[in-house]
Amino acid sequence: MLKKLVIGILLTSSLFAQLGLSNFFKYSTAYGSFSLNAPRYQDDRFAIVGGLSTGVLEVERTERELKPDFQTSFGLRKIGRFQYEPKRGVKSAGKGGTWYDGSEQNSNESATFGPVKGWEYLIKWSEGRQWGNDYLNQEYWLRYIGDWTMVKLGWTELGLEDISYGQGDIRIHLTPEVLNDKLHFSVGLKHRQHPVYGFDAMVLDTTWYKGQWWNFAEDAFGIDDNMWYDSTMIDPDSPTGWKKRTLYEVDPETGEVREVEGEGPFWNGRGEYWGHDWLWRGTDGRIFAYTDREYFVYHFPRMLEKYIGGIKKDLGYQSETSLVLGIDYYHYDESWWIHTWGNWLPMHYGHTDHAYHNAAHYQTHLEGGKEASDFMFMKPMWHSWNDYDFGAIFGVKIKDNLGVFTEGRYLYYWERPAYDIKFGMNYQFVGW
Repeated sequence: MLKKLVIGILLTSSLFAQLGLSNFFKYSTAYGSFSLNAPRYQDDRFAIVGGLSTGVLEVERTERELKPDFQTSFGLRKIGRFQYEPKRGVKSAGKGGTWYDGSEQNSNESATFGPVKGWEYLIKWSEGRQWGNDYLNQEYWLRYIGDWTMVKLGWTELGLEDISYGQGDIRIHLTPEVLNDKLHFSVGLKHRQHPVYGFDAMVLDTTWYKGQWWNFAEDAFGIDDNMWYDSTMIDPDSPTGWKKRTLYEVDPETGEVREVEGEGPFWNGRGEYWGHDWLWRGTDGRIFAYTDREYFVYHFPRMLEKYIGGIKKDLGYQSETSLVLGIDYYHYDESWWIHTWGNWLPMHYGHTDHAYHNAAHYQTHLEGGKEASDFMFMKPMWHSWNDYDFGAIFGVKIKDNLGVFTEGRYLYYWERPAYDIKFGMNYQFVGW
């Protein structure tokens, strides 16, 4: 991925230079960084590996492989700096500013409008590990702000939050002169591409629950089940071909003998021993379950989850176009500043069957008490639900050596939230 980005940037730079547009990259900053942190400590694991028949447990100790946290980052950016932001980059480092290192969480990067007009862009790629969880974060966008219009193209992927989408945003914006260009109103259309969100397994695939589950498991997972049996339980004269015996349990206190109720261990449903069941072999031929019940309870859900994940991936990216309304406000002076923005997407046109207009319709279907299997997909159409994002940055210098601040952003698309929030106070000791 990183190699592709570098090659793309070089090719783009060459193209723009040939077109006489080298100023497009003027004042932009490219950076790359790598960070490594000690791993979070975890105790060794203990596993029981034997003792079922003897009653004396055999325990095995496995040392954990503690992998360090790390982050590899690369970026290219040209974004106008708001007055409250610290200066960054080579020229500013060591002069009251700092370097770009890829760990920045600048809330205002998600603001609809920047402080200047013209072209702005951001290429921000990072891959790493946090508390044992690997992630990939990507954010790319190109934005043009004119006197009356704003156009933005971008792609966002948040690995830990499991949110990814591409977008094309075009708007008309208005800045009332009475507020000295501090307030922006905007209206337009936002087109988004995203994976399948909002559908459960009952809708994405019906084969796994509308037929015999064991046949589905064999076909979908590539595994195999074979009958095993106790030859003493064969009864050719029985309608089923098998003898049946009732299972009993003994009360340890009273010694009372009673029949075992409910589903027995061999799926006859009456606590009866028939002397046969099915063992399950994986794709490598090894046995991993000795009864249908063992496979069904402990293995089938995990395999089904992986199967449905593959179904989602095969469906590809879905697309919808949404009406978007936005508001931005920015004020700054030496003693306090505020920067807020918000976007509301109330109406959406789903272009594909598994776009979120059908997912929202599916939720309404379930809330009405209807069965999931009865759901019917709607054709491409307009549908209403609330997607939104907003952010705010606020700072106050109470005294020369005392100040408070807060900043954060919140995104809620397709009922999947992503957010980061900071509160803080700075105090500088100037003497006693």
